[in-house]
Amino acid sequence: MASSVVARRYAAAMFSLASEEKAVDKRADDLARAVETLGSREVVDALDNPRLDVADRVRLALDLLDGVGDHIRNMVRLLVERKRIASLPGILEQYSVLADRAAGVVHADVTAAIPADKALVTQITRALRERFGATVRVQVHTDPAIIGGLVIRVGDRLIDDSVRTHLQQLQASLR
Repeated sequence: MASSVVARRYAAAMFSLASEEKAVDKRADDLARAVETLGSREVVDALDNPRLDVADRVRLALDLLDGVGDHIRNMVRLLVERKRIASLPGILEQYSVLADRAAGVVHADVTAAIPADKALVTQITRALRERFGATVRVQVHTDPAIIGGLVIRVGDRLIDDSVRTHLQQLQASLR
């Protein structure tokens, strides 16, 4: 839990700076590169290793981040110094949420009983775009337990049109 609070704080600070400088996408790319480079368990363990001097750990991290912008490099330096480098993937996730919110992008989590083909995903995306009046990014999961239909979660909204739910409602009404 503390790690998610840390991630939100760093992401909010980074997003605020990026917004002021109109560099939201550039920072997202740099942050993604940093996560890709430093995100493996082995690298995190090395950067958290108390046997290495803090300056050596910082130097190692910054050497690995050649070509990444100064703001991200400074944040990584702080994370290594404060032994919070494991929060880096969470920071990227939170940053992406802030960037999407600012751009008016809505995320939809869709569960289908069978794998959805490209045409169905396009149809779902179009319908949700019309309903929410925003750009929608759809992520589809498969769960045979819903039997048929779809379960769609957008933020705190749930649209459950699954066969399983309809059967449960029918069963409840017959009691």
